[in-house]
Amino acid sequence: MPALRPLLPLFLLAGLTAGASLPPGPGDHPGVCPNQLSPNLWVDAQSTCERECGRDQDCAATEKCCTNVCGLQSCVAARFPGGSPAAPTLTASCEGVVCQQQGSDCDIWDGQPVCRCRDRCEKEPSFTCASDGLTYYNRCYMDAEACLRGLRLHVVPCKHILSWPPSSPEPPETTARPPPEDAPVPPALYSSPAPQAVYVGGTASLHCDVSGRPPPAVTWEKQSDQREHLIMRPDQMYGNVVVTSIGQLVLYNARPEDAGLYTCTARNAAGLLRADFPLSVVEREPAGDGPAATPPAQCLPSTQACVGPPSSRVLWHFDPRRGGCMTFPAGSCARGAQGFETYEACQQACAHGPRDACMLPAVQGPCQGWEPRWAYSPLLQQCHPFVYSGCEGNGNNFESRESCEGACPVPRMPPCRACRLRSKLALSLCRSDFAIVGRLTEVLEEPEAGSGGIARVALDDVLKDDKMGLRFLGTKYLEVTLSGMDRACPCPNVTAGDGPLVIMGEVRDGVAMLDAGSYVRAASEKRVKKISELLERKACELLNRFQD
Repeated sequence: MPALRPLLPLFLLAGLTAGASLPPGPGDHPGVCPNQLSPNLWVDAQSTCERECGRDQDCAATEKCCTNVCGLQSCVAARFPGGSPAAPTLTASCEGVVCQQQGSDCDIWDGQPVCRCRDRCEKEPSFTCASDGLTYYNRCYMDAEACLRGLRLHVVPCKHILSWPPSSPEPPETTARPPPEDAPVPPALYSSPAPQAVYVGGTASLHCDVSGRPPPAVTWEKQSDQREHLIMRPDQMYGNVVVTSIGQLVLYNARPEDAGLYTCTARNAAGLLRADFPLSVVEREPAGDGPAATPPAQCLPSTQACVGPPSSRVLWHFDPRRGGCMTFPAGSCARGAQGFETYEACQQACAHGPRDACMLPAVQGPCQGWEPRWAYSPLLQQCHPFVYSGCEGNGNNFESRESCEGACPVPRMPPCRACRLRSKLALSLCRSDFAIVGRLTEVLEEPEAGSGGIARVALDDVLKDDKMGLRFLGTKYLEVTLSGMDRACPCPNVTAGDGPLVIMGEVRDGVAMLDAGSYVRAASEKRVKKISELLERKACELLNRFQD
């Protein structure tokens, strides 16, 4: 039997202050709820929201009825703080005791059978990739972490973002070049979104499993005809919907009106990705004496007026504008309305031909035959590189930028006029508060801030810095506000070229600023050398004295 090695203290019973629990009331089970010991030990939504209860008597003898993250109550293994006596039992035995929490085992504690987290695990390595995105030493370590955090983890295929495959010949200019180890990588899905269908009252889980560097931030929204959509963020609860810390949307106690398209948005410094996850909510029994199937000719929702009480029933119909199926309320004509019960049935009957590949999200796939590829982003309306694993991709996968732009609708804008500098290099350097050499990683629109956007720049060198202390702080990325920038023909054009840029601007209230006359040029060796010489000779001080 493999030897055991102690973990970090994972006891839920140790290190807790005495008196953390109240004496059990009449009929209450001994122990306390996880969140009474620590605010971080909430009952996990996906694993326990279906085990609802109203009081301790609804649970097993070793469980408590506790508030969960869904806002309801669920049965969960009782916890016992250190120093708090447990009620003695005449038959101190773990026989027949089943611990529901992953990673917990039954043990006798002060004469009471209790479920506690494991504190020892095998020392033999068997690296395990878990659903929280982390890699554990072995399966036991994963289970112990799940118990400590009061949630449920499961093993998933290990994901690797390896270096790009070496190639002896120089790749063509339009081939996606291997990025450096720390270079940003746009988000890509590990697998294509699959339609789901759940019964009324059931639980659905939609996982936006994305890769990218830095790790993309994930948000969710439900598509509707409303002008504004609710943005659902991780670690938050929205009615009967919870978004977990790993970007997983969990919908419990599903209602008919919960059916629809749930859109995941993943974003990092290198790009943006959106993917639709169709969810259908169906009744357990066939709907009355209505037709068994809706003919393809009835793909559009009925416009007839119906009389009667409103219904919460939701059906699917084909939306020509989106090129796919959407939900619509059946209204008071719930039994006679034309439409489809599920997304799959609607797509099969109404969607003629394959969906436009350019509208699909970039999918990396689960294999390890890494290849540089290009994908089209309908949001950014441009092609971008991504890492393809070699299997389970989709049609939005091109070997070169040229083939991507030839197949997808990349807008062809008329050429913009060259930006005019307010002054030449030397005078711009002296009038600027900072001069840097860097590479553009992202441009964000900030209309609410009254500016044209924010440029995020990876710093290669700091040539001049009078007000921000970039060298002292060791800053690697700088956000520069673009004041009044025209998105169609931006000046200064920070997006011109893929190489490093020389950027000079002002600092206002601690914020780096660029306006239409700011100096932005390609960072040639000659240009950077000239700036360094001007600074070494203190040319700006001489210029200021001359002007005074």
